[in-house]
Amino acid sequence: MSLKPATTHTQRIITAGLLIPLLFIALYWGGPVIFLLLVWVAFSLGNREFMHLIYDKPAGLDLWFFWLIGTLTLGGAWSKGVEGLFMALILGSLLSFIRWVPLFPNQNRFFESVGKQMFALWYLPLLFPFFILIRMNPQGLNWIFFLLVVNYAGDTGAYYVGRTLGKHKLAPLVSPQKTIEGSLGGVAANLLVTWIFQETLFSGYPFMPMASLGLAIGIVSQVGDLLESMFKRTARVKDSGSLFPGHGGLLDRMDSLLPAAPVVYFFIKFYLRG
Repeated sequence: MSLKPATTHTQRIITAGLLIPLLFIALYWGGPVIFLLLVWVAFSLGNREFMHLIYDKPAGLDLWFFWLIGTLTLGGAWSKGVEGLFMALILGSLLSFIRWVPLFPNQNRFFESVGKQMFALWYLPLLFPFFILIRMNPQGLNWIFFLLVVNYAGDTGAYYVGRTLGKHKLAPLVSPQKTIEGSLGGVAANLLVTWIFQETLFSGYPFMPMASLGLAIGIVSQVGDLLESMFKRTARVKDSGSLFPGHGGLLDRMDSLLPAAPVVYFFIKFYLRG
């Protein structure tokens, strides 16, 4: 008697049930250095997936070049904060300018080639270091947990509300399965979890600024999700990879987290003066 293969939905639940506790244990007990290594590994895996999205067959030079730039931005954020991040990013931009020269003989596709390089430079190498910048805050670990839980709640709320109540398409040309009802359900979940954090870990902060943060996370997270859907649709693939059964690749799990991280960082920096 053979067992029936698990459905995609079952795989999603099993994978999340195994990985989420391990992730939270690593974050809580691992300390800042382990966190840096986790972010670096996540970036390295995500960079490889992204290269395969924007290039049919990425050359080794592209893989290593943008991996090096991302490693430098992570190191810059770790050692010098946001200034170090942008110093490394500017250096990467200058090096990219040099790489444009060999592309010019193919003038018909010059702007396309440059556009791919700029996406590769300003997407993952720019956004991943904000996790490091958040973690360096005195309450950094709490804010990392907040970001992860609020984001995951939004994804879950959007998924289940969309499945049960969804009727009106949100962006049919980009992601036909997403609905306005699901989007609103995701934002409602974002706000609910934000309120729980505001009542517990962040009880010293007023509700309205925290609610505004939760709303902003919800909106930019969904934009990030749609952005990666555009990448995948352009590349004609369903998932960015196959790292997580039922979930796809690493970028499929982090597409909504990546643009939300700067929102949390700048909230801490400018509203809380952290």
